[in-house]
Parts: sequence; structure tokens; C-alpha cells
Amino acid sequence: MTPPISKDWWIAAALTSAALPTAFAQTASTPRAGVVSAITSSAPATTNAKTVMVGDNVVPGETLRTGPDGQLHVLFLDQSAVTLGADSELVIETFNYDPASRQGQIRLRLNQGLLRVVGGHISKTTATEIATAHGKVEIRGGITVVNSEANSTSGTFLFGQQMRATDNSGNSQTITRPGFGSSIGSQGVSTPSRTSPQQLNLLLSQLETRPNNVNQVNPNPSPAPSGQLLSTGNTPGGTTNPGNSLANDRLRNVVDTRETANPTQTLRNILGVGQTPVAS
Repeated sequence: MTPPISKDWWIAAALTSAALPTAFAQTASTPRAGVVSAITSSAPATTNAKTVMVGDNVVPGETLRTGPDGQLHVLFLDQSAVTLGADSELVIETFNYDPASRQGQIRLRLNQGLLRVVGGHISKTTATEIATAHGKVEIRGGITVVNSEANSTSGTFLFGQQMRATDNSGNSQTITRPGFGSSIGSQGVSTPSRTSPQQLNLLLSQLETRPNNVNQVNPNPSPAPSGQLLSTGNTPGGTTNPGNSLANDRLRNVVDTRETANPTQTLRNILGVGQTPVAS
């Protein structure tokens, strides 16, 4: 069975702001953290009690919420990106970024639900932090899925440098192998273990659009904005995009062909489409 991925899984990490509002290109002094770049049209999301629209700015302190059938995608100024699944609530607690040095900090709080995080420039040197009721998950230069439920939080590392899971007592586990994860609950933080292809498929499918909702989608959507929507080369897509160049792990022609450095092949492997990594 084909896993629920798009033509190239790295496409979620390749979005630039070439087609986003000019206001998105701001200096480090601006309170803006990012912009809403995609949303499920049939299931509007909300932020601070207002309906979210594509192109809306996201600022620190905002709470993003999705309904039973909704997904929401946010692109941050440093090219980090988050995708929020259905019935989820995320707080943008801290975002600061200096585009000149590409340094900053991102702290998010996942009160409930499912979240995929794609690290940008900040995460190359400072981990992106996802806090939950049970502890926190930190991501360095990669892609991770975090799921927070009533009794536990689980994180699965998909690609990049590393993921670290820490419980509220300070106990932690660091994971560097794609397809492995850890959970945090009343018993503390678990030993890293491989997330089954079935479970990973289920999580990723909840972050994809649902084609069976076609009757609820506008049959005559507006034409795509002019300009390059996706950057697949080693130059930015437009003058208003964040930073002067794209992060290396967002460039297809910069990423080498080794299995450990190719997110498409890595995801296919851990989903069982290719050779599955053997747990040690």
C-alpha cells in the first residue's frame, strides 16, 4: 500500500514566501513570527477566537486551534514550518530571529493534538522546543512528529540531526535514528524504540489533506498567485522570502544521495516501502 506522502516528501520543507504577503519579510524587531500558508478550506481554524485565513500573520502569544477535520500549516520567518492536525491546539510561546546571523529561538506549546515540525535556520544551532503537559520535545535541524494526548506525549524522529524527549523531572532520551521515537507519561520518558510503519502511516495521514471532502471544497478555487511557489534550486524564490538563501536541507540539489541524508528515501524506508532500518 502506498504511504500517505506527496510526490516528494521534502516538499513540506521547501515552501518559501515567494507567494506570501510582502509584510512577511520583516526585520528581527518585528513581533511577527510567521504566516499561515495553508489551511483546510472545509474546516476553518481559529487563533485567539478569530477565524484564520491563508496569509494571516502569526505572532508570539497566539493560540492556534483546529477542528475535527482541519489541518493548518504555518511558515516561520526562519523557514521553520509546522503542520497542525485535527482537534489540536498550539501556542506560539516564543519566537525571535535575527536574519543576519540566522540565530534565534522557537518555543511552542502543544496543549493537545498532533504536530509536525520542520526545522529551519534557527534549529541548526538552537533546538526548537515543543512543550506539553508531560514534558518537552526538542528538535535540532530536522523533522519530527509530536502527538500529545491526555495521558502521554509521543515524539517520532523522521529526519535531521536529533530529537530529545524530556519529562517534567528532567529525565531525557536523545534519538538520532529516523523512524524511532519516545513517549513521555506518568512513568517518565521511555527508552527509544522504533515506531511501526502502520503507526507512522496513521500519524502522517492525519497531517495530509482529505480528498474525500471534495464536496465541501470550493469547486472554483482562485488561480495560484504569480511567482515561484516552491523553491527546488539553490536560490530563493523571490525578494520577499525570509533570509538571503534557503537552508541546505531544503535544497534538493544540495542534499546528498546517502540514505541518511535523503528525507524521501528515509521516510520510504521507515514506512516499509524500502529497506527498513534494523533496530540495534
